[in-house]
Amino acid sequence: MARPPLVIDASVGVKWFISRSEPNVPQSRSILKAQADGEIDIVVPDLFFHEISNTLVHKRDISLPLLNESLDLLFDLGLSVFHPDQEFFRTSAQLARKNNITEYDACYAVIAIHIDCPLVTANPRHQKTELGCRVIPIENWGSR
Repeated sequence: MARPPLVIDASVGVKWFISRSEPNVPQSRSILKAQADGEIDIVVPDLFFHEISNTLVHKRDISLPLLNESLDLLFDLGLSVFHPDQEFFRTSAQLARKNNITEYDACYAVIAIHIDCPLVTANPRHQKTELGCRVIPIENWGSR
């Protein structure tokens, strides 16, 4: 039986690699555990890897060796990567313009729409817009 898909954005994924003092780290890590336990299939765009890397690069309290270790781990997590096509970009651009969000942010919602699953996010802008998919704020993850 196939595992149910779940789209997460980088605002959730970056919490796997940062301090526990960051809000909603336990919820984010519980999503990662559900992936590892085979309960869900986390789906992300290839952009996700760039966003996580960029955030970690700019966290000055993360040493270069820890940065490299984190990036290695990121690629070892077994995430499903959604590869966009031309129509995907058109839809994403339209959704971004309609909701006054970045195209980068819109692409996560378009994936969730395409594969008919929820989007989990810590991004407040996603939580205040009509994206056309079910949006679960990370703080509500455990109460789904």
